[in-house]
Amino acid sequence: MLKIQHLRIVIRSSQGDYGFDSPFSSGLNIIASDDNTRGKSSILHAIYYALGFEEIIGGKGAKTLQKAYNDSLYIESNGSASASALVLESEVILEVSNGVETVTFKRFVKNEKVKENLISVYHSDIANMYDSETTVEDMFVHMQNSTIWQRGFHRFLEEFLGMTLPLVPAN
Repeated sequence: MLKIQHLRIVIRSSQGDYGFDSPFSSGLNIIASDDNTRGKSSILHAIYYALGFEEIIGGKGAKTLQKAYNDSLYIESNGSASASALVLESEVILEVSNGVETVTFKRFVKNEKVKENLISVYHSDIANMYDSETTVEDMFVHMQNSTIWQRGFHRFLEEFLGMTLPLVPAN
């Protein structure tokens, strides 16, 4: 069982910090707005990205996400987009539980020093992820053998969820 408990999206721009930060309740959570271009799809894509599943939305890496994560975003004033801000850095932080343990995944979308195929796994909830007592492991996605390698994120996720996925032979 994978239970999504909290999602935080941080976008640092030339005009300040923006993003989304919300816990999720047990049961059904509805993400809605009265209008398009309000971030509903961006929230779902961020969850896929944090789990290394962005191939579901058409590719690998940050290029699969909307430009608000890695290029620019529009600043709204009085109900209309009045200015554009350059994205300097962005990240997705996702807290999940398997029913026994809670972990938090952090994956950068745009960062000059950290590659997008790195996912940091914090063995704590999102509120305590930066505590000195929290164990952090860096793991990788979208690399050869990353599903079976000790530091492969999807290997960790498989074990965390108590699943055994079949081995698929190469062509």
